[in-house]
Amino acid sequence: MTSRRNSTLVLAGDGLSAFGSWIDFLAILTLAAYQFHVSPYQMALIGALGLLPGIVLGPLIGRWCDRGNPKRLLLASVIARVATTAAILFCGDYAAFAALVALRSVFTTVAPTAINVLAVRAVEPAGRPRFFAILNVLNNSAKVLAPMIGTVASSLTSEAAALVASLLFSAAAFVVFAFVRTEPKAHATAAPANGAAPAQRPPPSRVPLLWVGTTCAFFVFMVNNLVPLVLQQSGFDKALLGVLVSCSGAGNILSGLWLARKAAAKAMRGELAELLVPAAFQAAGFGLMGALIWSAPGNAAAALCALFFVIGTFSARYAIALSVHVAAHHADSAGRVWGALQSWQSAMILVAPMVGAAVLDQQGPPALFALAAGSACLSFGLLLALRKLGAPWFRTPLRVAA
Repeated sequence: MTSRRNSTLVLAGDGLSAFGSWIDFLAILTLAAYQFHVSPYQMALIGALGLLPGIVLGPLIGRWCDRGNPKRLLLASVIARVATTAAILFCGDYAAFAALVALRSVFTTVAPTAINVLAVRAVEPAGRPRFFAILNVLNNSAKVLAPMIGTVASSLTSEAAALVASLLFSAAAFVVFAFVRTEPKAHATAAPANGAAPAQRPPPSRVPLLWVGTTCAFFVFMVNNLVPLVLQQSGFDKALLGVLVSCSGAGNILSGLWLARKAAAKAMRGELAELLVPAAFQAAGFGLMGALIWSAPGNAAAALCALFFVIGTFSARYAIALSVHVAAHHADSAGRVWGALQSWQSAMILVAPMVGAAVLDQQGPPALFALAAGSACLSFGLLLALRKLGAPWFRTPLRVAA
């Protein structure tokens, strides 16, 4: 009963926190554009300030979460983010505004790692696959709905109203998280049904996990941030962008709901194959998009919508498998693993759009999608080859013995 209660509280707190974070993120970008009238380079700086804390501080935050109490760190980060967001409301200077955005990003960086460590300690192993599936649904729902709430609030009143709404969501998240009960390293590993001590097997190397996560972030964000330009250069109507985002979001949410329902009958077990397969299908989908745009530019809107939906379903499956894998094999060091993964992924989110922009500018949209799919295939193929050759850091089985 306690585990179910904790699961519900963590899910509710994460949903509220995600809504608050997305609303104030959109409000910050709007403030930068309309109040401070920033140049493109200054806007790029704002984006970089949102990523650099995750790159630099991710591993350190992960170690803190493992050694200390992730709930306390999470509560402190939520309060600090609320205070920073409130300070942004009264900021009138761009330099101070940029400094506050960077500070907010530091506190925002804590939440994903702390929530995942909290889930490992507060939710029983049997309930984790369903928990992570619902968590993915909540995060994707916030990603779709929160910008709409923020946009409406900004349009009807001002960006300040959107920031106030963010403060309310974040404050509510703090209250919910405060009621979660945790014990150090609780439920880190599942005990056998007969009560015997679990077999002491060394955990699989975390290198394949980081390899797959970094590769996926690279090829996805090589394309994602450039989709508006791809559509414009390929002759599609600008209204298609919103439809594609909705299709991807619908695929994410529906797949997460289906996996949550399926978890009781056939739950994920943390296998490496459960990560590789949906990641590879996402890459294949990008390759098909490139072929579509090359063969029928401007006339493949319906097919692109279908592909975005399908890729969204595999994206949800990949994200859930990632969380289940860490909880199943790295429970005692979940913070360090998530911190390292967040650092590498943030670095790819910063670098990949620049690589994609250079390819798009020189070779056009089909080449961009071909590079994204090709880099993924090359990276995943190299991972499998190294694992097959028995390289020490890659000795992670594709399948887990029943």
